[in-house]
Amino acid sequence: MRVNPSFRYPITWLFAIGCFTCAPAQNALPADNTISLSELQAAAAERAEQVLIAEQQQRAARLELDAFEAGLKPRLDLAATLPNYFRTSTEVTQDDGTIAFREIELNNSSVSLLANQRIAATGGLIGLETRLQRTDNFALDTKSYNGSPVRLTFRQPILAFNPWKWDRRLLPLQLQVSDAALQAARADAALDATDLFFNLVSADQERRIAETNRAANETLFDIATERYELGQITRGDLVQLELEQASAEQNLLRAERLVGRASADILQYLGREYGGQLLQPEAPEATADLIGLEIVATRALSLLQQRPELLDIRQRVLQAEREADRIKRELGPRLDLDASIGLIRNADEIDPIYQDPQNERVVSLTFAIPLLDWGERGALNKRARSEIELARQLGERRENQLEGQLTQLLDQWATLQEELVLATRIRDLAEERFQISQESYTLGAIPLTDLTFAQQNRDLNTRAYAETLRAYWTTYAGLERLTLWDFINDKGLWR
Repeated sequence: MRVNPSFRYPITWLFAIGCFTCAPAQNALPADNTISLSELQAAAAERAEQVLIAEQQQRAARLELDAFEAGLKPRLDLAATLPNYFRTSTEVTQDDGTIAFREIELNNSSVSLLANQRIAATGGLIGLETRLQRTDNFALDTKSYNGSPVRLTFRQPILAFNPWKWDRRLLPLQLQVSDAALQAARADAALDATDLFFNLVSADQERRIAETNRAANETLFDIATERYELGQITRGDLVQLELEQASAEQNLLRAERLVGRASADILQYLGREYGGQLLQPEAPEATADLIGLEIVATRALSLLQQRPELLDIRQRVLQAEREADRIKRELGPRLDLDASIGLIRNADEIDPIYQDPQNERVVSLTFAIPLLDWGERGALNKRARSEIELARQLGERRENQLEGQLTQLLDQWATLQEELVLATRIRDLAEERFQISQESYTLGAIPLTDLTFAQQNRDLNTRAYAETLRAYWTTYAGLERLTLWDFINDKGLWR
């Protein structure tokens, strides 16, 4: 069986194409401008515009989570006011109720060291501090100190909204969504690259067909000229061959223009400069293993749960629940607990503050109850519940849409595997028939019309095979895009 030279490639390339989903990104095209499907997909998965945007969004989500986790760790702050000098006059209430104005000149400096620890589960805050304050009264020529060697504080909103509890659930999910969105962007880029690659394959195939037909027609025209001079063929047959030769020349020019356009589209998609270079595609074949690749529908459907759209719906539901909790607590009763225990002392000298401090205890419990809000809380709660329900409904609809798309692609995949086998066989038979017809015409066994028909049939089936091959790889790339799974190597996509 003869194989069309347009699609005859080493077995190493077949293996590379079969494993295209795990190929590393290529930062530069080969020196001879040849490119395979795996190379283009890998380059697109790294350089496409949507991938660059998704990478930035992933970095932002990761940094936001890092900042949140850092905020839950102990924090140490140093605060100082040095100096705090002022000279002014101020009103002073006398014993008889009258107001007198007195000039004052003070320097009131302070320094404190404070360590805080946030409690994410409850929203409370534990603090440990030490503080020292000095006041210089220049008008009276005196100084005094007030300090707390150590103080332990605790603040706990009991019924208040706790944003840290919700952020602990939302931010990891947000990072998971951005991770999945990045994988989806890479899969989208690979699918786009597949379409661009087969545009190049189709253009290059037309060029190869035109070159083959031109070479064949030149040989046949030389033979036909000799036979015409011998009176073995008519002038019409000779003109027909000359017409075929001119058409092949025209088709070659048109095909080269299409190759240039397809090459420019690929380079521009990768963010590279197009300088007139023509890319040479390493057209893939489908091996027996790939033809027999089975994708189980139930497993493929289960993989949809990792799609960024569905993860984003989960995030929206959680955000709506967060908003409902915020409205409920901020417009509802409030109960706050503040407590501290420590040591404190004021003196004219600094030593007594640390050598003989006094005990300090503070406890306060405050509450607030809304008595009349004219239905504000109820209306906002209903709105929050409706947003939760809407997010869940949208999630169900989106999941159904994705399942429908995946089921359709699985049906196409099963059909295309059989169709590709037939298309390969038909292409090879058409090529063999053309070779036989060419030899027969050279020997004068068949008329020119039979040869022309065989040539047209070969070209037609070669194009049909290429379109089937495009549909095969495009469908497979679509399956990977939806499931974010590499079925050939049985692992997560682009990992």
